[in-house]
Formats: sequence, structure tokens, C-alpha cells
Amino acid sequence: MAEFGISAGQAVAVVWDKSSPVEALKELVDKLHVLTGSEGQVSVENVNQLLQSAHKESSFDVILSGVVPGSSMLHSAEVLAEMARILRPGGCLFLKEPVETAVVNNGKVRTASKLCSALTLSGLVEVKELQRESLSPEETQCVQEHLGYTSDGLLSVQITGKKPDFEVGSSSQLRLSSTKKPSPAKPAVDPAVAKLWTLSANDMDDESTHLRPCGRTGEGEVGAAEELPAQVGLRELLPGRCLPLCQLPLPRDASLQARGESAPER
Repeated sequence: MAEFGISAGQAVAVVWDKSSPVEALKELVDKLHVLTGSEGQVSVENVNQLLQSAHKESSFDVILSGVVPGSSMLHSAEVLAEMARILRPGGCLFLKEPVETAVVNNGKVRTASKLCSALTLSGLVEVKELQRESLSPEETQCVQEHLGYTSDGLLSVQITGKKPDFEVGSSSQLRLSSTKKPSPAKPAVDPAVAKLWTLSANDMDDESTHLRPCGRTGEGEVGAAEELPAQVGLRELLPGRCLPLCQLPLPRDASLQARGESAPER
């Protein structure tokens, strides 16, 4: 019993089936009562009634299943999941089961690796094999009678698994750093420059807005608009050369007001 690590005050469940000898089961339960003491608890459950036993989750510190000498119990995925549910966080499951040494596609007796995988899928961690031994003639006969299975490659393995230190479905708030990276500062824009380069559709309909040709005061420099004669054509201005769009003269009309003069009142 030392390998199970059972101490005083713990709650222990013993799971058995029809292959478990009654006297061996009673002897195991008596030893557990001594180990757990008056403040402990020992419950005995048949594997076929475990799903209907309505135990509350996190009820037991240790569960022993199939460890009764002479047993040949197989554990379904539903039974393993129920054991993981009723275990307390940090509690341990110890089970014993006959396994095959070779891969046999009969779906009844698993290999040791598949049994370990089944415990892991049930939600247990730190799953490992504790002991492996050959079946005695009595145990081989028990497998044949209760499981209807015959094979020369059968072994008996004892495996343990631990429930994580938290309950399934529990939640925890993660602490995230509240430090935020400063966003890069945008370069300051001169309001005068922004106004200079801003022209909306409303400005196009504004009578006070004038589009004027630009002139050049020197080579490579842009200067103030140059006043050109109203009737001068492009060929007379610069024969044989084309002017850029910014140097094209605006048409003049006698009905239009001269630049700089106030508009007549209507």
C-alpha cells in the first residue's frame, strides 16, 4: 500500500467489477480504513454503477481501480472521464488493467501505450507506467472467463495519473501589462502652409478666387504673375516655343473688370 501514498484524513475510492474476488476486496478496504483513520473516508464503487453514483466533482484524493488482486478490469473512456471528474485537483488515480504486447485490432484489450493515451485524453497529467508483470495462470483464466479474450501476449500493467491543480472549467484572469508604447508624434504643420495648399470645390465657385498664370523673375525661380497683353497670341509671345500651362495668358474681355478694380455695383 505504500506505493499508493495514502495518508490519514484522505478520501479514497475503490472501484471493482465482477472479476474482483470478494475476500481480496474486503481485505483491501480494511487496510485502507487503517491508513485513512477516523477522519478519512473509503468508498467502494462497482465500475458499472460509477456513472450513476452521482458523486460530486472533486470528492476523492485517491482512486484505486482494478487493483484488487485477481481482477481483470477494463476501463472505458467514459469511466476514465468520470474518475477524472470526481478526483480533487492534485489527486491521483491508480489503475491496473490487462494489456496486449502486440497491436491487435479487436477493440477490446489495448496496448499499454494506448491505455496511457486514454488516461491523458480523460484530463489527467503526469501519466506513467508504474509496473508491468506477466499474468498468473489464475489471472489468465479470469481474463478468458470475464472478458472472453485469449492471447499469449497478455501482460498486467499498473498506471498512475494525476489531476491538474485546478478544476476543469475553472477560469483565471490574466494580468497583462498596461504599459502602452507612445505613438510617434506627427510633425507640426504650419497653418499658413496648410491654408496655401488647401483648395476645395467651394473655392472654385467663389467669385473672389482668381486663378492666375505664374511668371518667372529669373532662370529657375518662380515669381509673381506677369502682366501680358490681352490680345497677344502664343506665337507672338514666343515664336517656335510652347509655353508651360502656368505661363499661358488668360483671355481678357472688355466686360470683365480689370485686376485690382472694384466691381461695379448692380
